[in-house]
Amino acid sequence: MNSRHKTISKTFVAFLVISGLMLAPHFISAQMPEYLIDNKDVYNNKKKPAVLLDHDLHMAVADCMDCHHHYIDGENVLEYFDLYEGAEGVLCRDCHAEPGTRFREDHDPTVKDLELAYHSQCIGCHREMAGQNATGPRTCIGCHQE
Repeated sequence: MNSRHKTISKTFVAFLVISGLMLAPHFISAQMPEYLIDNKDVYNNKKKPAVLLDHDLHMAVADCMDCHHHYIDGENVLEYFDLYEGAEGVLCRDCHAEPGTRFREDHDPTVKDLELAYHSQCIGCHREMAGQNATGPRTCIGCHQE
């Protein structure tokens, strides 16, 4: 193998390694297969049990950006590479809740609180999918199970 081929081979291998490292957060830090949505610090007097979200199931029927979003001027500006475990602004609570602020008087009514954000996103999608013969909970007890 001449030096030109060796250089091309090394460059290709370097490209693969760098590409793998750039994509690693998507594969290494992907969401757990199931995720408990509890938010005890936001809801001081919870009346319903936490929700166990089957993330793998949702990934099979929806695109990441169907749930995860950051809207600016009506456009979702969140990118796929923003979605890794621990990333700021990925969880609903990152934008729709502050600990212990559910009933604060200075709550901005133009921003959905966490409960409304979950309910409109989750129930809205489940009801929309029901029209396409999809199964999935559409009532409180369907998600809030013991």
